Amino acid sequence: MFIPQDSDLQSSELSSSFRNAMRRLAATVSIVTCADEDEWHGMTATAVTSVCIDPPAILVCVNRAAHFYRCLSSSKSFCVNLLGSAHVQIAQGFGGKLRGVERFDRGNWSLARRLPFLVDASANLFCQTESLTHFGTHCIFIGRVKEARHSEGAAPLVYHNGRDAASVSKKERFHE
Repeated sequence: MFIPQDSDLQSSELSSSFRNAMRRLAATVSIVTCADEDEWHGMTATAVTSVCIDPPAILVCVNRAAHFYRCLSSSKSFCVNLLGSAHVQIAQGFGGKLRGVERFDRGNWSLARRLPFLVDASANLFCQTESLTHFGTHCIFIGRVKEARHSEGAAPLVYHNGRDAASVSKKERFHE
């Protein structure tokens, strides 16, 4: 008896279905930043989550084909800036509308622990890179949180179904 195996078509269909299913997973929009001796680097990310509270740690998933992956891989630290609903334009810039250091022209950026951070972000998590794990097309960076800052009452900028969902009435794309 012939038992069909996963074919490329089935794998492609699964990838498409998985991508569409994961777009339904609402997530706070973050900008992950790092720096080297020459310049600041950053990217918009939604694949960010806490790992544990003791010790405080988070994980960030980055596509290994992205330029930011090379920057973050060579850095020993990074900052996760959790965005508020007022940061749509900044998220768009880091999501592909701007390149390189131009991304930092939007928003009020400063430097702490040798890392760029968004001053009015809902929260800033300054992390030391603890480990990297490669899986498929991505790399999972685990960072030990060395400092956490947050503001009170800021509504989060949420990404859902391929769009910014900061409020019920406002839906702008920040990925190209």
